[in-house]
Amino acid sequence: MRQAFSMIGIGTFLFISVSAGAQEKGKSPALPPINPAVARLSQTIHGLDGAGFAIAYGENSDLLFAACENGTIQGWKKDVLIGIRSGSGSANRLRGHQGPILRLAWNGGPVLASLGSDHKILLWSVKEGTVLKSFDTQGNLRALAMSPDGNKLAGAGEDRAVQLWDLPEGKAREKLNDHKDWVSALAYSPDGKWLASGDYSGKVTLWDAAEGKKVRDVTPLPMPIPKDLPDPVPVQSLAFSPDTKFLVVGSDNGLVQMVGVGDGKLVRRFPGHTSAVTGLAFHPTGNLLVSASKDRTVRLWNPANGQAIKTLEGHEAWIEGVVFTSQGTRLASVSADQTVRLWDLTELKK
Repeated sequence: MRQAFSMIGIGTFLFISVSAGAQEKGKSPALPPINPAVARLSQTIHGLDGAGFAIAYGENSDLLFAACENGTIQGWKKDVLIGIRSGSGSANRLRGHQGPILRLAWNGGPVLASLGSDHKILLWSVKEGTVLKSFDTQGNLRALAMSPDGNKLAGAGEDRAVQLWDLPEGKAREKLNDHKDWVSALAYSPDGKWLASGDYSGKVTLWDAAEGKKVRDVTPLPMPIPKDLPDPVPVQSLAFSPDTKFLVVGSDNGLVQMVGVGDGKLVRRFPGHTSAVTGLAFHPTGNLLVSASKDRTVRLWNPANGQAIKTLEGHEAWIEGVVFTSQGTRLASVSADQTVRLWDLTELKK
């Protein structure tokens, strides 16, 4: 199960030994400017090991990982992400799962977590490209999330409970019980204070991440619920805004909805997708929201007013996830069409 990154020297990864989020005191450097209205395809990375099921990026390391149907995790470095080198055929592969890899969870630090259909969670050393620990999931899990400090892992699925583990030991902690249906989505808030879980009935629960206690139900539906509103549909994806004031919920019917974390009430909707919303991501500034869907599109939104900015098309099968990369100047989307597509959000050069 020890499968090192054969194409990347160990020295390349030494800077990852510092925990993600550890920065010099003082103000963070200003982010490069972007213009979502001119977003365009930068590169299509072909040759994934089957359909792509999940994607994860670490800003401190400038590494992008994609989880594949045939049991491998493929990774690319900065030179691919910014278009200096083609990513097709040049991926570094991590092998350990016996079957499709369904989810990835990563805070950008030294440990990457992967969830497989083989009922196992593997903890990987990003520096060495080897498995640190493997443990059984005790049932079919469908969601995985890592806390921003990299000290906790949350997983959930068909048994309706949210299981917590300590990292990097992988020691099981308490289970959080509130859902009455399969849990399909998890997300930690950027400050690590909250954990959100969504299920197949459309229910979203907000948890105190430190205490493991339920705070409130977070409903994307107006209260009281109108009689003509259709029944709730499964939650497929969740994402907190960078300031942790809002939670965005992506549903199986294509609807994207924003709720307030403080009161759990609906703030606004983002209509446009025609199929399940499988991925959500906020730009680090909080001024741009991105959603990915099984309708094969990535959509860019203004979260302040719900205005649609642009629709990115090109994938030939459903999209399974999306992340910002390269200080928010690019997007990466992964699809069942066995590609990762990189999208440039910067101004066109004159």
